[in-house]
Amino acid sequence: MKRLNLIGIGMLMLSPVMFAGGLVTNTNQSAAFARTLTRHATLGIDAVYYNPAGLGVLERGLHLSLSNQSIFQTRTITSDYPYLTGSPKSYEAELVAPIFPSIYAAYKLDKWAFSAGFNIIGGGGSADFQTGLPSFEIPVASLVPMLQGALAPIDQGLAGAGLPDPGYRNISGYNMNAAFKGSSIYSGIQVGATYAINDMISVAIGGRYVMANNSYEGALSDVTINTNEDYGGTQPPGDYLRTVATNPYLDEATVGMLNGTAQLLDVATADANLNAVQKGSGFTPIIGLNIHLSDMVNIAAKYEHHTKIELTNETEVDDVNMFPDGEKTRGDLPGMFSLGAEVNPLGSLTASVGFNYFLDKSAYYGNVNESNEQINNETTIDENAWSFAASLEYKFLGILGVSAGYSGGNLGVNDNYQSDLSYGLKSNSVAGGVFVNVTEMITINAGFTYVMYEDYSNAQSYQPLGFPAAVDFVDTYGKDTKVFAIGVDFSF
Repeated sequence: MKRLNLIGIGMLMLSPVMFAGGLVTNTNQSAAFARTLTRHATLGIDAVYYNPAGLGVLERGLHLSLSNQSIFQTRTITSDYPYLTGSPKSYEAELVAPIFPSIYAAYKLDKWAFSAGFNIIGGGGSADFQTGLPSFEIPVASLVPMLQGALAPIDQGLAGAGLPDPGYRNISGYNMNAAFKGSSIYSGIQVGATYAINDMISVAIGGRYVMANNSYEGALSDVTINTNEDYGGTQPPGDYLRTVATNPYLDEATVGMLNGTAQLLDVATADANLNAVQKGSGFTPIIGLNIHLSDMVNIAAKYEHHTKIELTNETEVDDVNMFPDGEKTRGDLPGMFSLGAEVNPLGSLTASVGFNYFLDKSAYYGNVNESNEQINNETTIDENAWSFAASLEYKFLGILGVSAGYSGGNLGVNDNYQSDLSYGLKSNSVAGGVFVNVTEMITINAGFTYVMYEDYSNAQSYQPLGFPAAVDFVDTYGKDTKVFAIGVDFSF
């Protein structure tokens, strides 16, 4: 029998934790983005991340930007596995990242601009599944029909021999305690140099050093079944089978089978704990191009190279051998191409569009096959993720501005990628906010983003031990995300 403890705990992927532009890449990297969703061709200070070549158009001097976003996500998973108590049963988790900073600095000379930045390029929050997940509970819930099916012939045999039906099969339910906490932070320190070839064309080159830190804490305990009070009531399943085995009318072979199965159940349902950390690092080369056609039109492109990250387990407790201490796995960030344009047809109105394309299929996200061997994303992703966005910004009285934006896209994943611990959903986002030029040197940005996801139904099957066929069921995944952001930009 497969061990029940913490079945399903695997890599806590970055995408569930954060509002991300792609499967694992965060593109929400400034307060100005939170109010527009389109900074792809910006000439503001957050161009350090979004459009590094655009720094060639900055005014001479020092420019700084400080932003923070508070991100709140709710995940809801509903499973109609028939043996779950209360099926269809819903599980809900709150994922919170109250501190999500972005810090940028750039110094502009005549032709050159030099920049640096810090942001959370992947992950950035913590997930707390206080009541477990379907993948935790389904193996435990299956104990009830498994034991009912195994004990029914014993009841029939005793009744057929003229003895009273003992009703050993009358197991009415199960109990368990399960919890899982996970956090993931991929921090990035970025530096770059921008050169203005002429008044129209600027180019940039740079890189980002990425430091990954994932932590996992899990526990599954107190697995019991509900039996007739005459046989002990609520108790561990192994103890119940040993009670059944004391019936003096059972033959030696049946008693041996019951006691042997009880020992297996003792192991399979024993309390288990997990406490592990994964750490690693990688480097991302970055290049950019900006074409400043006029004060009315700006076009920009950026390419971030694939970031190879090898994670090493630092494990304190691992009762289910999910994270062997010292073992290495991959947790890459994909290459990304972005393209954008800003059009300023009137002095007070700016329209922006942007497009991102993520090279997910060539990266390794820690997925494994049935032999627990790492595989690339070809079997879990049908097409690379992409997103597009558009926004409008209007400025009043030369100092106060309002903006609104929309973004949509597709993550391109298939059923092999989706699970209750890690799933990617097609989404649509809306954003709005304000900015205020407090002085010629100081601008404050405030924004709000709401991300709406389309539910995904994942048809699955699970075959409890002793069942002649697998049991079909459907898990439905849903979530929504809210982002509140504020930031301040300085120019000296």
